[in-house]
Formats: sequence, structure tokens, C-alpha cells
Amino acid sequence: MMNPKHLIFIFLLCSCNFVFGQNKTLRLNLEQVIDMAQRNAPEVNIAKARLQRSKLQYDQFQINRKPLLELNGQLPRYSRITYPVPQPDGTQKFRRNQSLSANADLSLSKVLNTGGRVYASTGLQQRIDFFPDTEGGNLTSYLSSPILIGFTQPFFGFNGFKWDKKIQPLIVEEAEREYAEQLADIAHVSVGHFFSLYIAQLELEDAKMDKENADELYTLSQGRYKVGKIAETDLLQMELGVMNAETRIAQAELDVQESIDDLSYFLQVARGTKFELEVPEDVPEYVVNLEVAIQQAAKSRKYKLTQQRQLTESERNIERSKKESGIDVDVSTNFGLSRSEATLPGAYGWPLEDQEAVSIGVRIPLVDWGRAKIDQQIAASDYELLQQTIEQENVNFERTIRSKIRQLDIVRSQLKIAQKAGEAAAKRYDISKKRYTVGKIDVTELNLALNEQTASRQRLMQALRSFWSTHYELRRLTLYDFEKGEVLGN
Repeated sequence: MMNPKHLIFIFLLCSCNFVFGQNKTLRLNLEQVIDMAQRNAPEVNIAKARLQRSKLQYDQFQINRKPLLELNGQLPRYSRITYPVPQPDGTQKFRRNQSLSANADLSLSKVLNTGGRVYASTGLQQRIDFFPDTEGGNLTSYLSSPILIGFTQPFFGFNGFKWDKKIQPLIVEEAEREYAEQLADIAHVSVGHFFSLYIAQLELEDAKMDKENADELYTLSQGRYKVGKIAETDLLQMELGVMNAETRIAQAELDVQESIDDLSYFLQVARGTKFELEVPEDVPEYVVNLEVAIQQAAKSRKYKLTQQRQLTESERNIERSKKESGIDVDVSTNFGLSRSEATLPGAYGWPLEDQEAVSIGVRIPLVDWGRAKIDQQIAASDYELLQQTIEQENVNFERTIRSKIRQLDIVRSQLKIAQKAGEAAAKRYDISKKRYTVGKIDVTELNLALNEQTASRQRLMQALRSFWSTHYELRRLTLYDFEKGEVLGN
């Protein structure tokens, strides 16, 4: 069954196409803007590309752990050399030689968890054709190796494969969590774009309403001035109010257009699109528990994985500094069967001759002038510094969450106050306007009421913006929806 969110988005796109064909106006609420942004914003494609790259790197690591089947060959190799040949009397005789050789083998190898390597191969090791020269004649020789099994293992060296097994899965999970964080980041940024345009549109509406009121009051004041009920300074004050309203309209129109351009680019919609935005009427009421917030952040955000990966990498560096500066012993061994004949069928005949080889390589540092000691001290110091840094990061992150929870309570309270103050300021202006009309107050008191109404509307919009911004910021920090009690991205 299709996800309901997907159905909503498809309906929204269809609606958008219809609207674009008519008047190029999008009617969107905050959730729809966030949904469109999380699908269309350029940052989403970047996050997807990073996630895909991390998964490919992990796939590459997994593939490298699988056996490798290879076909190797040298077809052909020509040589013409002069080489010394020891004689029975102890002297040497130089001989001229020309040869054409070829070889091919099929090998299967696999890297082991211990850092060693095991392999098996079969093939024609060599075919050599000796050409006639000053002495001798044509000679063809075949050397086959139907089976060869070998093994190499470092005993005290650094095993990078072991550490990659621990680190690579962390990198992939980091990328997955980073993608979820990017979606939450986009939701938070969407709030900013949404309210920037919404507040700009309200500013324009308020400016137009103020212009109408200013025109009405200026006309009324002209009549009262003619009959001598007000002074010329009051009339000039009203005229100044008209001009200020016109200036405010011009600035508001510019702000609206800039906000439209920003939102259009953010949502990846056509330029010239107009927006009708619906602000949520009710704000969600929920309580955020600090411990739950910290637990959810640690479980869902990537920072804990990043810290774990960094510590693992630092531990790897410590081991590498010790192993690469100490005694190293490599053991290699192989067993095979081979046969040499003048014909190819004969080279694969019976009996076959066994061949074995065992080698032990030893590397012992004698004098390094303290280089190994310094390397180990640096690696250990880096690990200690990383631990302290992580500890401080955790403290700062918890403080950030704690501060954001307190801020959420504050902005919710400020919003309620701003709503009541806005209602009171609007009522005061209506009363003041009526009293001015009948001549009971002067223009100064009327302007004070008007300015307070304008300021209260602005404070209300800013308080509304602050609440939703803090709401989505807390979701971004924890990747948790406290209103629904759900982990984001599930």
C-alpha cells in the first residue's frame, strides 16, 4: 500500500500542475512546504549522492573480501641475450641465445581476516622456443603446473583488514543518519523561508490597510482643518502618515518579491510562481523530557557513530604505530605438482613432480633514532585528545538540547502573550480611531495607537515564527517528533 504522505504529495503535484496552468499560484501550508522541500531542495540531492557513495564504498569493501578469480598470461616474451655457461674445467664460455616464451595460469585467491592470503592456481607455467643460432637447433619445452596451493601470513605486522571490518559499517550508518539529519535540516530551513514570505505578505497587507486608513484620516483632517477644528501641524502630520504608508508599501512589495524568489528556488518551482500560505492556527502542546531528548539524539543522530568511528580509527593508528615499528615475521609456503616435457600433452602426463617452498621473512628494526617511540607517543596523544574532545562535545550538545527545550517553553508563552497583546492593540486602535473622528483625541494619540497595533502584529508574527522554528530545531537536534512520539525517518 502506498504511503499516505506519498499520496498527499502526488495530489499536491497534480494540484500544482493545474494551478500553474491557470494562475501560477500555489496554496500551501507549512507541512506541504516542508514536504516539497524535502523532495526537491538541492540539498536533498547532495545528501542522496553522499549516501550512495558511502554505500558503494562499503560494497567495494565487501567485494574485496570475496575470493578473486584471475586469468594471467604473458603472450609472448621474446629475448635475445648472451649469457655465461660454466665449463667442466672451471672456465666460462659465452653463448648467444634467442627465445620466445609464453605462460598462462588461472588463479583463485582470498584475503583472510588474519591479514594473510591463501591462493590456488593452475596453468601452463611456461612454453619456451629456442631458435637456432651459431650452434644447436630448434628446441621447444613445456612446463605445466596443474595445481599450486599457497599461503602467506604476517604474524606480527599491522592487520588493516581487521580494522576496516570495524570502521566501514560505521561509515555507512553515519551516511544513513546524515541523510535523515539533512531532511530535518531542510524542514528547519523551510520554516524560515515560509515565515519570511508570510510575514512579508502580512506586512504588505498591513501597509495597504494603513494607507487606506491614512487616506481616510487625511481626508477627514482636511475637512476639520477647513472649519478650524485642528491645527495645520495636525494636518501635516496626517499628510506625512500618507507618505509613510506609501513608502512602507514600496518596501513591503520588494520584501515580498525577494521572499518569493527565495522560496521558489528552495522548492525548485518555476519563477513567477505566487504563493498563498496558510499558517497553522494552533500550535502543538507537548512536554519535552530532557532525558528522552538526549537518548533519542544519541540513538538517531550520527554524532555518536562519528565519535565511535573516530575512536576506532585512533585505536587503529596506535596499533599501527606499534606494529610497523616492531619485529615483523612473514611466513610463505606453497605446494604444487608440475611436469616438464617437449610436448604439451606430455607436460600434462604422468607422473607429476611435486614442488614445495617455505620461506620465513624477518624484519628487526635496530636503530631508528627514537622514531618509533615518537610515533607511538603521537598516536597515544591523539587518542587522549580525541577522548577529551568527545567528552566536551557531548556536554555542549546536551547543553544545546537543554537550552532549546527551555526556549520552546519561552516562545510558546511569548506567543500566547503576543496573541492577547495583538487583540488588545487592535481594539485600542479601533476605539482611538472612533474618538479621533469625533474630535475627542488628537492625532498624536491616534498615531500612538496605530504604531502599537502595527508593532503588536509584527511581534505576533515573529513569535509565531520563533515557535515553529524552535519546534523544528528541536526535531532536528533529536530526530524525534515529541508531538507524536515517533522517530523521524521511520
